[in-house]
Amino acid sequence: MAQASSQREAAGFTYHPQVSSFATPPQTYLATRPDPRYSYIATGCFVFDRSEPEVPRILLLQRSETDSMPGCWEIPGGACDDDDESILHGAARELLEETGLTAIRIGPQIGQGELFSSRSGKMICKFKFFVEVELDDEGRPSAVKLDPEEHQQYVWATQQEVEARSSGSKQLVFTTPDLENTILKSFSSSQVDFVDELKCSSMNTEICLPMAPPHEENLT
Repeated sequence: MAQASSQREAAGFTYHPQVSSFATPPQTYLATRPDPRYSYIATGCFVFDRSEPEVPRILLLQRSETDSMPGCWEIPGGACDDDDESILHGAARELLEETGLTAIRIGPQIGQGELFSSRSGKMICKFKFFVEVELDDEGRPSAVKLDPEEHQQYVWATQQEVEARSSGSKQLVFTTPDLENTILKSFSSSQVDFVDELKCSSMNTEICLPMAPPHEENLT
């Protein structure tokens, strides 16, 4: 991981220099990087339990039966609000609201900016980040506390479980194939130094990480 001297302080969490461009309010980001393909920003958080380094586990949430895509699995995240201090703060806020977990370090970015349309027709770009969270006395992530209006179950899944689409008695049906593929790729990225793993420089993330083709997703 990057040394503390290369991290940036931001209201309770640090962030990797590779995601410095996201340490700005959503509306400022949109205004300074105009793109006709989207007008809104969302985030996704890749949270790992590394208490057993040889068997890392990723946090997955199962969508509520009363919500869109009922019963499907996803990572924590959601739309940025206009009053979020920055896109990174929006990611930390969504993580806290959906899981009760507190972000202590955000970044680097993983995968591509992902374009999709909401049910109301909004064009959104979703940026995804590795996120480290506060740990308990045993060195594990703190207890997950779900918002029942959004999610009904959670699991800390191994790479093998994601590949098998099954964790114990839970069948892991993901919201999109792209998410499933990115989750699988994230396991290898989470095990090495983030700077060495990324093939892009921290100064050129928008060029190095092109956006995937748009699809439809169910954010309001």
